[in-house]
Amino acid sequence: MNFKQVVMTSQQKQQWDDTMSLMAWSAPGFRHLWYRLLQNHNGDYAAIMSKFTFDDILGNGDTREGVAFTDGQNIVCNPDTFFKYSIKERVFIGGHEVAHNVYDDCGLLRRMQHETNIVSAGKTFPYKPDIMQKAMDYRINAMLVESRIGHMPKDALYDPKIAEAKEGVIDVYSKVYKQDDNGGPSGPGRTPGHGNAQGQNGFDPHGLAPPGTTTGQAPGQAQQQRNPQQWALEVAQAARLESQRSQGHTPGSMQHMFDEILEPKVVWTDYIETIGKRILGSGSYNWKKPDRRFIGRDLWLPGRGGEGSGWFVIWGDTSGSIGNDNLNRYLGNMKGLIENMHPERLSVIWGDAQIHRVDEVTDTADIDTIRATGVGGRGGTSIDPVFAWIAETRDRQPDMFIGMTDGEFQFPDKPAYPIIWASIHDNKTQYPYGEVVPINT
Repeated sequence: MNFKQVVMTSQQKQQWDDTMSLMAWSAPGFRHLWYRLLQNHNGDYAAIMSKFTFDDILGNGDTREGVAFTDGQNIVCNPDTFFKYSIKERVFIGGHEVAHNVYDDCGLLRRMQHETNIVSAGKTFPYKPDIMQKAMDYRINAMLVESRIGHMPKDALYDPKIAEAKEGVIDVYSKVYKQDDNGGPSGPGRTPGHGNAQGQNGFDPHGLAPPGTTTGQAPGQAQQQRNPQQWALEVAQAARLESQRSQGHTPGSMQHMFDEILEPKVVWTDYIETIGKRILGSGSYNWKKPDRRFIGRDLWLPGRGGEGSGWFVIWGDTSGSIGNDNLNRYLGNMKGLIENMHPERLSVIWGDAQIHRVDEVTDTADIDTIRATGVGGRGGTSIDPVFAWIAETRDRQPDMFIGMTDGEFQFPDKPAYPIIWASIHDNKTQYPYGEVVPINT
């Protein structure tokens, strides 16, 4: 898709200026974030003005024109449809897209692309990206309504029975899933009085594009450009602007959003990736150095160059205290580690009191094979066989060891290589050494 800026008419320019003026008065924090952190400002305009269809975002063959979307780097508005909304509705739409960026919803969808299940309130639901996008929309719209940001369009996804402003998106997901799969008061996928839950008539028809959509970058490359420290700094300023506007009485739902960003619960896979890059470097590719794994397939692909991620060893604890949900989470997030860390070698050891299988993983497709064939186990727990297997490789030590476990075993002496415990429990004191990263959703 070509996101070349569309030249607005003089009337549309005036409408845009009016929209931004009202946003500066009624939601100064949101306008601050829009102008400070999104890339394509093009002079006085904080959005890319470009015509696009639902098909451009959803790939569903629907040729009707969309209204607005974001890819986490820019906000794109279609002038032919955006300016058909009233000025207060345009402020609401703008605030909605900014909030997606505050929450980094595009990045969250990418991080969850390999998940198979969502656990909410002790129940497991199949993970579907389109339902997650709806849950994000419901949560944001509830916050905007309570905070009185603009005026909500009639085609927005909003239902206080589905989402309250302070609810976590995972909890909202479970309710949207039940509505879509089991039907609601008005049938599957309908929200009474507030547009179509399938997004066919909404201003934001699943309007979250993969990172890099507007810049032509690969999603991973685009996502790495997001600077969490800079976002935290500007979000803090936005919070101050909103507090000043409301004379110290920022709506609770809006303050809750700001607090989530300023005092975040770190996604555990991001934490592991950060530790790994700190220890090993992010690595690079060299076209002059072919990847030996693909030469036998007559494929000339670039090999690792610079500071590579080296040899990773991952232990998947398959003891009786580890449930199926945790095993599926292990497998899903291993894909993300492969894609983001690019290890030179990845050995995955599955075992409880003994080793049941060892997989040398070279591609994310290998994870699906492991999932299909099973990993065995469900007995007692001992890490001694795992450390012994590593010690038998006398020519080198792993550059990093990641133990996905509950920590319910006797710890031997600390090995010389870096260790991360991806723990399903929050009790860090039970681990006598290594960095502990509690697994969360």
